[in-house]
Amino acid sequence: MRQFVIKKIVFTGLLMGLCLNIVQAAIVPAPPEIKASSYLVIDYDSGRFLVKKNIDERVEPASLTKMMTVYIVSEELAEGNISMSDMVRVSEKAWRMPGSRMFIEVNRAVSVENLLKGVIVQSGNDASVALAEYISGSEEVFVSLMDQHA
Repeated sequence: MRQFVIKKIVFTGLLMGLCLNIVQAAIVPAPPEIKASSYLVIDYDSGRFLVKKNIDERVEPASLTKMMTVYIVSEELAEGNISMSDMVRVSEKAWRMPGSRMFIEVNRAVSVENLLKGVIVQSGNDASVALAEYISGSEEVFVSLMDQHA
């Protein structure tokens, strides 16, 4: 009788394990359709490519540059070099930036806090350049700073 119970427990455990594997396989959704021209998603722990499309295609960095801008501004804030309430005068170069914008006016003083919101929420190229010029004096010097951090 005892041997029968042990066999039943082992069989039930194996059956549950099999069912879990089936359920686990069923819950993995298909990757979403993304309209981007290229992308790559990697599992952090294994390094395995989960989804990829045109990963060797050369593309402009776009928002990645804005993320780096926010990162550097955050570091400058943390180090006490600038504060959220600092007022930044918007240059003509920043004001003329094409693409997505915050629509800040030339020669207007805007706080670092509002410029950060403009970069993060509106993906504002104008706000990004204004912050870059404020921190480094010019967009070109700021690009060198981003390269050093990267």
